[in-house]
Amino acid sequence: MRLGTAVSAGTALVLAAALVWHGAYAGFSDTTVSRPLPTVSTGTLTLTDDDSAVRMFTATGLRPRATATRCIAVAAAGSPATVRLYGTGRSSTNGLAGQLDLTIAVGTGGGSGSCTGFQPSATAYTGTLAAFPTDGWTVGVGSWTSSGAAPTSRVYQIGYTLRASAPASTQNGTATLSLVWEARTR
Repeated sequence: MRLGTAVSAGTALVLAAALVWHGAYAGFSDTTVSRPLPTVSTGTLTLTDDDSAVRMFTATGLRPRATATRCIAVAAAGSPATVRLYGTGRSSTNGLAGQLDLTIAVGTGGGSGSCTGFQPSATAYTGTLAAFPTDGWTVGVGSWTSSGAAPTSRVYQIGYTLRASAPASTQNGTATLSLVWEARTR
């Protein structure tokens, strides 16, 4: 009987140890309430002008003191953005770009059809066509910020004058520059 009692006691001890081990091995877990993330979306940005892709200036046979002025309205809509003007594709022969003085004012009133009613609020650039910035938005001129809700517009008055002191070497010269308005969101 002693052996049966010892086996029963041993079995009971192993069984008790297994229950204690299994109880200690059990873990606890919990979760938080699911919290949805907010909906996110991108903004929009539209930049337009009123010139219908028509060249601003086409001039031939210029003489010293020749001058011309044109206007263009630029509008930004959508997300708030900073608008700047710079040039691309500049070319010149016979040094003409260095003899053309360029003035750019920013304001309101007027448009590509006529500068009538133009009211300047700032001078964006005064210098030669040869020195006008062409390295992109970061060096652009005539900077302004759109409101972001309704379209915001500015009118640019652009004028050139061939210097009275332009040397004879500029004869038969050509000069070209494309103007680019670029808007970047904040």
